[in-house]
Amino acid sequence: MDDHDQRIKELLKVFLSEFIFLFFPQWADQFEFAQTEWLEQDAFLDPPDGERRQIDLLAKVPTPEPVGDRSDNCLILIHIEVDSATSATRLRNRMLQYYAYLRRAYNLPVLPIGLFLRVGLGGIGRDTYKETLLGETLLQFDYFSIGLPALDSTKYQDEPNLLGLALSSLMRLPAKDRALLLTKGLERIAISSENELRKYLLADCFQHYFPITEFELEEARRLMAERFPSGRTIMNGLELRELKGEQRGEKRGEQRGRQLALRETVVKQLTKKFGPLPTSVATTIEAAPLERLDEILLAVLDATSLAELGLTDG
Repeated sequence: MDDHDQRIKELLKVFLSEFIFLFFPQWADQFEFAQTEWLEQDAFLDPPDGERRQIDLLAKVPTPEPVGDRSDNCLILIHIEVDSATSATRLRNRMLQYYAYLRRAYNLPVLPIGLFLRVGLGGIGRDTYKETLLGETLLQFDYFSIGLPALDSTKYQDEPNLLGLALSSLMRLPAKDRALLLTKGLERIAISSENELRKYLLADCFQHYFPITEFELEEARRLMAERFPSGRTIMNGLELRELKGEQRGEKRGEQRGRQLALRETVVKQLTKKFGPLPTSVATTIEAAPLERLDEILLAVLDATSLAELGLTDG
């Protein structure tokens, strides 16, 4: 999985409420997502000189009623780790360490969730870190877990919640008709009422992780051409990806393609919101690395000026 699954993290940062509604509907009315605050992700597990790690996603979300052990507290930390390892062993211990650190650092209730991209763990439920000695359990820590490979993609591909469709590529997929599934999924996203940024993130995730053969991919391209006569683009420069399993040189080519698509999307979003862009801003965007383009794209919805995005001096 590339770049420590940065695609998934970008997606969940924009679709946090949809993520909770999709996998934990019992909590649907327990959060006020409109007031979510994203927090710094560096974790100093053993201060002042101990190991430093980066938490994947950490959101401080208000609740309508007091929660936790303080009657005056209406805040919860939602902590999500995205893991692409082939075993859950490594993350289990880290979830405990992160939980202890977050409780100590923020003195707020913590909701820990592990999202596994390559380990099933029975689907949606709880996973456990346990320490034993002489046959006795000394410590047990539970956290909520989602093992995408154990979930049936057909239950999520027609979900009104499009995040389910986007993540279905990492679930159990039917062996047949994958070209049609890929095409229909991208079409659902393209014609949805989501804004262009949210469409881009959904489609980028769905098509990037979708497992497909070269033959099926060619069929998908043919079907896409029928549905999108303008050509190979799906929306705002997002192209139907090349076959997964490429060599390192081809991988760099894919990253370059994604950078070009992101650049086009950033320019369109900025122009739509702020009008024609000054030459200096266009030049800055042209030279921006992938990480900076991601940052601008995620921030543009809430920004009130180009200066706020760091693109002009004032």
